[in-house]
Amino acid sequence: MKILQVAERTHPARGGVELHTAMISKQLVERGHDVTLVVFNSLDPNDCGFGITYEKPYFITRPRKPSLSEVDFWKGVKILRFPSEAQLLSYYWSPMMLHWLVNHIHEFDVVHTHCFRFSNNEFATLASLLRNPRVPIVFTCHDAAVLDYMGLRARLLDGVYRRTVGKKLVSIADRLIALTETNAKEYENFLFADPIKIRIVPNGIDFEKYQNLPDPSDLKKQLGNPEQILLFIGRFLSYKNPDKLILAFREIRAKFPNSHLVMIGKDYGLLNYCKKLADGHVTIFENASEELKLRSLAMADLCVIPSSYEGFGIVALEAQAAGVPVIATKSGGLTHCLIDKVTGYHIKSPTSDEIVSVASFLLDHPELRKGMGRAGKKFSKEFSWNLVAEKLENIYGELV
Repeated sequence: MKILQVAERTHPARGGVELHTAMISKQLVERGHDVTLVVFNSLDPNDCGFGITYEKPYFITRPRKPSLSEVDFWKGVKILRFPSEAQLLSYYWSPMMLHWLVNHIHEFDVVHTHCFRFSNNEFATLASLLRNPRVPIVFTCHDAAVLDYMGLRARLLDGVYRRTVGKKLVSIADRLIALTETNAKEYENFLFADPIKIRIVPNGIDFEKYQNLPDPSDLKKQLGNPEQILLFIGRFLSYKNPDKLILAFREIRAKFPNSHLVMIGKDYGLLNYCKKLADGHVTIFENASEELKLRSLAMADLCVIPSSYEGFGIVALEAQAAGVPVIATKSGGLTHCLIDKVTGYHIKSPTSDEIVSVASFLLDHPELRKGMGRAGKKFSKEFSWNLVAEKLENIYGELV
């Protein structure tokens, strides 16, 4: 099959969706398919021109910064990147992307578009509708169907969008990919989707990569050889609550004075605030390499994911594959990404009291952590990119 993937960003940009689009495309190529990935020419939202956003700062005046080559080949996948001239909320205006899709979408057997509330979906859907016969469309939301973890301004604007443009996009799509059962219900309840169209396909991980982790001794020495290490991996933005974790860690350190919090992630507006909250027992690595991430997992005692929402939660699976117990909020995809009291613990909300209570209990019981680590490896092994690609291949086959 000739498959077109259309997304906001992909490799080498970092993030769950970026990883997802890159890995399923790679796996589909290995299965003998011809895959093209169309994305915006950016590594992060700051590259996408001036405009208006959901949250502060409401007005962006940064100039557009094309970061990557326009045409690229990665692992057999052809990647086409188009510049964005301006941003309206999460919409990126790219006449060049729209023009290319209108003129070339008919060359593909199926188009799979990713990420709700991004203009690449509208561009791909419009291009498909202009063709007769129409090219089949597969859509994966990835994010929450309702922005209930964001401010009032965002929720009001999003409510209008969901009941108009969003509802129409979902009705036109031929198949809807839900990452979890919770995600499938969101499609039905908030996007008014026909359940017959929905297929559940989880995210995946490269399990083998986490079985032979690099020696973390030098990194641990750099941190002062702490006895206990907590790890956070994620973007520094409000709904991932890295600031709340730092505040909770202050109380954890009162009980475990030789403990350390390692935080790895890219700035999405909250990094400077987190740096102000951090003390000498909190180390923040911005734009860390994959090697440093693996070393951090190798020495971590706990991985904490205090997000108010996650579409799936790949970090939770990666930590479990590395044998690290996970503490995560019971929200969105995180509900399905660990087994409560077996591979880690769910907390109801990212409050200091809950984080401190559960983390302190696990740090006090090293044998329990070891058992959870073994169970986490077994659980995470069931998720693989190859299995994800196989399921998507079958769904594409239903339409072609």
